[in-house]
Amino acid sequence: MALKSKTALLELREDYKAAFGGEEILEQKRNIILKEIISMLDEVQALREKTNEIVEKSYRLLVKAFMENGRLHIEEESRLVRFETGLEVVRKSFIGIVVPEIYIKWKKERESPPLYTSESIYVDLARISFMDSLKLILQLSSMEIKVWRLANELKKTVVRVNALKNYYLPKYKKEIKDIEDTLEEGEREFLTILGLLKKKSKKSSSTVIFGNSNEELFSGYGGGGET
Repeated sequence: MALKSKTALLELREDYKAAFGGEEILEQKRNIILKEIISMLDEVQALREKTNEIVEKSYRLLVKAFMENGRLHIEEESRLVRFETGLEVVRKSFIGIVVPEIYIKWKKERESPPLYTSESIYVDLARISFMDSLKLILQLSSMEIKVWRLANELKKTVVRVNALKNYYLPKYKKEIKDIEDTLEEGEREFLTILGLLKKKSKKSSSTVIFGNSNEELFSGYGGGGET
């Protein structure tokens, strides 16, 4: 048990002040994260629907290309044009939370003539549509990762806010109140004892004065008898 002294009281008050300020900061962080998640949900849903549509469109075009040219021709077309690609991940920070943004990096085409076009328009349309689909998928992935990370951070922040609000702050308040009551009780006891000592001191002084007066009186009386 901590010593109930004025020093301990001052330390607890500083701890309570820091915890109270921390609760306010965490509540602001929670509100910012929640607002950002809510603002992104509609955007994520719209992008997901758009991505699904373009992916479905790409497969429909591919099916038409198969029906028009046959499987062997499509396989030959796929070998004519090859792309070297890579993923570029850019790490960004949102109120201290690292969120990645993923981009596709197109490298130099290999063994493909410039502005290459197929004999079938559906093959060209399917190729372009799949490339657009890939960009949207990466964009959607970046946004969903951000929402997921923000949601995890929101959960941690809510736990911390609740811990401060429901446990630490009441705990500090109770300990501060206990120490204040103890110190006040000690001060009252000290003042009571001090008052008693003052009364006793005055009583003792009165007794001494009264005793000295009697001695002087009897001393004077005795001296007159001898004369």
